[in-house]
Amino acid sequence: MNGPWKRKEIIGDATLYLGDCLEILPHVGEVDAVVTDPPYGIGFPYIGYEDTRESLRRLIDGLFAFRNVANRFVVLPGVTQVHEYPAPDWIACVNWNTTGSFGRFGYTQWMPVLLYGSDLDGFGNVNGTTKTDTFRISGSASVGFHRTQQEREHTCPKPENVMRWLVNRFSGGAVADPFMGSGTTGVACANLGRKFIGIEIEERYFDIACERIAAAYAQGRLFE
Repeated sequence: MNGPWKRKEIIGDATLYLGDCLEILPHVGEVDAVVTDPPYGIGFPYIGYEDTRESLRRLIDGLFAFRNVANRFVVLPGVTQVHEYPAPDWIACVNWNTTGSFGRFGYTQWMPVLLYGSDLDGFGNVNGTTKTDTFRISGSASVGFHRTQQEREHTCPKPENVMRWLVNRFSGGAVADPFMGSGTTGVACANLGRKFIGIEIEERYFDIACERIAAAYAQGRLFE
């Protein structure tokens, strides 16, 4: 089928699209959850994208026009961008005990996660993990300070263990990431045995995502 994408790659249970997510989302069907880390609008040097507040607002308006494609949205907004998003149903948190990032009020040791929609059914545990709204990390590598060369080619990659927790904790089926970047959400889905749909507008990042997700499938499923 033809569509508004420049390329479409199928790797294992992952379907990856190169193009504008706001044009492609109407064509990908429904998923259980959108799990994504959009640009922050704070001047990061992305390839081919002007990371301004105005650009972020356009992305948010466009993304939430497709709120009905998923049972829930799970969004990493960045600390100073929370107020730019629609009011969430809940706010979860990832925190760590290292002091590698310095924010406006001292060392930044947390990041918010905006949750939209209903939580997964069940009490106590879900998908083999505690049903909590907080993910606590110890150790600098786990919050992304020790990244591979391939990961460092993206402006702001998230650690795989964070995306794996978000996918496992807040989704029960297929996952989409409309701001796929270097493919970390897709790697997490491959390792968890989840169907994944990824969209990325920049070809260099898209190529990195394809390589990383293919490598994850070649390695085999890591987490039952």
